[in-house]
Amino acid sequence: MGFENKVVLGALPALFLFSACLAEGTECELGSCPTKMGNSNVNNVTVMAPAGPRGEAGPPGPRGGQGEKGETGRPGKLGPQGLEGQKGEKGDPGQPANQGAEGWGGGAVYIRWGRTACNESAGTVTAYTGLAGGALWSEKGGGSNYQCLPADPEWGVYKDGVDGLKAYMYGAEYQLNTDAPYDEATVDDREVPCAVCYSLSRRAQMMIPARNTCPDGWTREYGGYLMAGYRDQAGRSKFVCMDGEPEVLPGGEGNQSGALFYPVEARCGSLPCPPYVEGRELTCVVCTI
Repeated sequence: MGFENKVVLGALPALFLFSACLAEGTECELGSCPTKMGNSNVNNVTVMAPAGPRGEAGPPGPRGGQGEKGETGRPGKLGPQGLEGQKGEKGDPGQPANQGAEGWGGGAVYIRWGRTACNESAGTVTAYTGLAGGALWSEKGGGSNYQCLPADPEWGVYKDGVDGLKAYMYGAEYQLNTDAPYDEATVDDREVPCAVCYSLSRRAQMMIPARNTCPDGWTREYGGYLMAGYRDQAGRSKFVCMDGEPEVLPGGEGNQSGALFYPVEARCGSLPCPPYVEGRELTCVVCTI
């Protein structure tokens, strides 16, 4: 077989490498020439030989352009806590907040004289109900303030029988001899109820004599008339605000005396008239905030 131009190996599945014998101008058959290793291109004849050993690495090429941003990696481990920073300057005071309808500010407690319950529709609860009591009207000693006694007393150490040096507690009655400010036939000589009230959202309470309205911003709990002990009796008592629509306890129609409630009138002189009026019954109001 003669090769004058170019021989390409690998056309058949069983072909193999051979050397270029035609360099000397002789004919040979496949496998009859000595094998010459390496690649050569002699007289336009290409001979494919096994690859030689790998050469040394060349110098680095120029730097490529920036690739696209990769996906965000997982967060790393938490590092050690740093040093505490310096304390900053004090900020400006904030705006005052509005008090909520059901806010808690300590609460206000007061006694509603002449009633068996509190006005719970105004956010007030009834702590307990009972009856008014105090010292006997004719005694010089004892307590001077009225008490709202519970209807179900509890006892500690006691000895039955009136003995020894003691103070006394009596029940209380309304005392009227006119129809002002209450109806005499309805309430005179009748026992006085009372209720201890707790206003949930208020902080303080006060009783204002000679008024039936509260100052701006205050809540009116109830109003009525000022009452106290009779001016010519031996004992002293406290001025209290009796409800304007008083109730009575059942079964107390008889005149038992005890602690007594009388209406209070204004007297001119050191009390200026006007604005006060001689002999007029004084009003009162209980307010909370």
